[in-house]
Amino acid sequence: MMPRHFCAHFDHNYIPRALVMLESLHAHCPGAVVHVLCLTPECFTAMEGLAIPYTRIYALSELEQTDPQCAATRGTRSLVEYYFTLTPCWPRFLLHRHELPEVTYLDADMMFFSSPEPIFTEAGEAEVIITPHRFSSRLASLEEYGRYNVSWLTFRRGEHGDRCLEWYRNACLEWCFDRIEGERYADQKYLDAFPRLFGAVHSIEHAGAGLAPWNLDRYPLVMKDGELLVQDVPLIFYHAQAFCTICGPFYSSGCRTYKTVLTREMKEYIFKPYVRALKASAVKAKSYAVTAGKAGMRIQQHDGFRAMYKRIRKEYKSSSLVIHF
Repeated sequence: MMPRHFCAHFDHNYIPRALVMLESLHAHCPGAVVHVLCLTPECFTAMEGLAIPYTRIYALSELEQTDPQCAATRGTRSLVEYYFTLTPCWPRFLLHRHELPEVTYLDADMMFFSSPEPIFTEAGEAEVIITPHRFSSRLASLEEYGRYNVSWLTFRRGEHGDRCLEWYRNACLEWCFDRIEGERYADQKYLDAFPRLFGAVHSIEHAGAGLAPWNLDRYPLVMKDGELLVQDVPLIFYHAQAFCTICGPFYSSGCRTYKTVLTREMKEYIFKPYVRALKASAVKAKSYAVTAGKAGMRIQQHDGFRAMYKRIRKEYKSSSLVIHF
């Protein structure tokens, strides 16, 4: 069996979280190759030092030299919007450069809990695989930002996969901004058009793929024989969007924004394992002198004591606080 190829992009500020994704994916899909686009020179240097054997690292300049149309958009949008623009350009670069049969884009702020193979099995011969948000009913209005999430995007070589990815890239080059404008929002809302415009597009149905703060309270978690289950199937990955460290043992789960109240099972089975992995990753990153800098997209603000105390109280009152020593 050919190895699965995945890809991701992130800057030096995001390395600890990205390591959680990379290491958890490798644990459950050991034959996978992950192609990492380093968005800053500091990120490239650190990833070189970490020398993770199942990754292939690339400097952003390599993509920009190969795809000058993409590079030309950099001065027309903010840094985060430019990073959004890279989402379709990066897998397209890899498919053409290495003549891969398929590549799956992953957001860096994820953690895998079991093998992703059920997603590929379910998709069959589909050439494009997308992830539905599956918003909790009280959050249905958030569909204005898109029915699908960019966390997992698979593109396979073929008539439909090639046309879809090319259309997606062209659309993002033309317009990719961090605001809603008609039927467009960043790199995300374009996914809504995939099933309508192209054949062989599969929307993931597996309940264990794509748990996130906006749908977590829809799915009771059950630990059975050491396996975490969601609707009687294994949890494949959790998307830790908006998760962050407040200070010391206090963490924001990212759920307060979505008014999702954490249960004991959520804390014990998802967030505490995530914190343990994040702590270990931070130690590894620190050993290569990776510290958050002023440049880059993923910068965590360090507030004063009073502001941190208020943040902890808000998270606690919203039942979205995670405490782990």
